[in-house]
Amino acid sequence: MKRRAFTLIEVLVVIAIIALLTVISMPVLRAARNRARMMVCGSNQRQLLFSFTLYQQETGVLPYGFCDDGLGTTMTEPPEGYAGTGNDKRGWWWFSYLQNVTDISVKKGSVVWCPSRKVFDPENEGNVLCGNYGVNRSVCKDAQGLTSSVFSSDPLRAGLVKRFSATMLISDSGYSLLSWMAAVDTGGDPFENPDRISSFYIPGLPMNRSRTELTGNPDAIKGRHPRGKLNIGFMDGHTALRSPESFSVGVEYTGPGDVHLPSFWEP
Repeated sequence: MKRRAFTLIEVLVVIAIIALLTVISMPVLRAARNRARMMVCGSNQRQLLFSFTLYQQETGVLPYGFCDDGLGTTMTEPPEGYAGTGNDKRGWWWFSYLQNVTDISVKKGSVVWCPSRKVFDPENEGNVLCGNYGVNRSVCKDAQGLTSSVFSSDPLRAGLVKRFSATMLISDSGYSLLSWMAAVDTGGDPFENPDRISSFYIPGLPMNRSRTELTGNPDAIKGRHPRGKLNIGFMDGHTALRSPESFSVGVEYTGPGDVHLPSFWEP
């Protein structure tokens, strides 16, 4: 028996149905992919928190957020080389210290890189310091040799932290260092390095829309994960999803030297 062939109209109808189903499923697939990336991001932070715990057990203190030795003449090079570009200072970052006690890598695709990373400036595409994770500068202090700030101090001893479960240690961030100054309008420069102002932000914070240097930056304006949520890692090792606005809760700033910080920021 001779088989009946498909007519041109039938073939076109099938193609149209497949195209329609593809269009309908694309948002669902995109949302599923974004949720998967958000979960991987949380897993990355939990691994980093474990590394922080090991570092505390080994040294009795938390690592510096950043450390240089002034003119850079006595400090050895970090395990995988100096991070950053010409706009970043040469020295040891918090992940460099963690490499002394764990086998984490800072190469692209490692746990130091957020899978949902969005970098607005093409020059920073390969810069691990931009668009990944930032540490709380009130916890991981600065030890800068050339400049000083309110965050410059000796390493923080873990025993001085009063509320481990409430104090943030690491978070999705525009830069590798993060402080409460990115959560409220201080009316001034929130970061010491003028070349990195456009990277110093909390992703998705409404305040970012008024910062001209962040105009057009999707990570800063729209946020990083579904519904604008951010992954946050706390001192006790647990992670949580929070809204960008939660970074501002309890922060009362009335002027230089007059600021009240909740335990979320201050150990």
